[in-house]
Amino acid sequence: MESEPGTGGTPSSHAWLSIPAFESPLHVGQPNIGDRAVFDSYVDQMFERRWLSNDGPLVKEFEERIAERAGVKHCVAVSNGTAGLDIAIRALGLSGEVIVPSYTFVATAHALHWQGITPVFADIDPRTHNLDPESVRAAITPRTTGILAVHLWGRPAPVAELQRIADEHGLQLLFDAAHAFAVSASGTPIGGFGRAEVFSFHATKFFNTFEGGAIVTDDDEVAEQARLMRNFGFAGADNVISAGSNAKMTDVAAAMGLTNLRSIDAVIDTNRRN
Repeated sequence: MESEPGTGGTPSSHAWLSIPAFESPLHVGQPNIGDRAVFDSYVDQMFERRWLSNDGPLVKEFEERIAERAGVKHCVAVSNGTAGLDIAIRALGLSGEVIVPSYTFVATAHALHWQGITPVFADIDPRTHNLDPESVRAAITPRTTGILAVHLWGRPAPVAELQRIADEHGLQLLFDAAHAFAVSASGTPIGGFGRAEVFSFHATKFFNTFEGGAIVTDDDEVAEQARLMRNFGFAGADNVISAGSNAKMTDVAAAMGLTNLRSIDAVIDTNRRN
């Protein structure tokens, strides 16, 4: 067993972690960046208005465009996808145990654990890497309040089967759609399944706002609660009616999103060809 540098010869089972696989970083890809001139024009508008955050005009326009693209009534833009999951989980009133896929990014389970909810891991379908409905059924207990499914790698989860299970057992159904913006399931855009879905617009995603996310839903109550929770519970300029956090998207992030929306179809076409 090798020793870690600077430990005086103390053996370490983690010494292999310091050995690089490549001489230089091997990047999977680079962020998609739209027309710089378009982005600059949005930023100029932002500076002229001196409205940088707090539900500014660019954020409102961005929310309208995302809702339209996802085919839903409501889009609540947030600072990142994980914040969106945190808020959506609270807005749905989840507690006890929530079933999640055993194969997903850590944020899916962390968002539950941080709120005192036990993530219960169900198996995935080896062909799709998404939740196996039969494994979900087997994982349901009297403490189960919901299912948090993931559209992994942009491949839609079995939405109809999961909704059927949720309805049969009186469970809430929420989707982590971090990978699935602009994706469709049997011709229906991802965004309107379950009670809500959560997008990530991190720089590593094919559509990005530098850093950002969105909760999308057709449920008026979920949308109202999400808007309150992302802004300290403010219902108006000086009326705080509930506890909340600070998960607002900035206008410069919305500017990046509006810019990239103009080229998203071209990016999708390029990805399909490659």
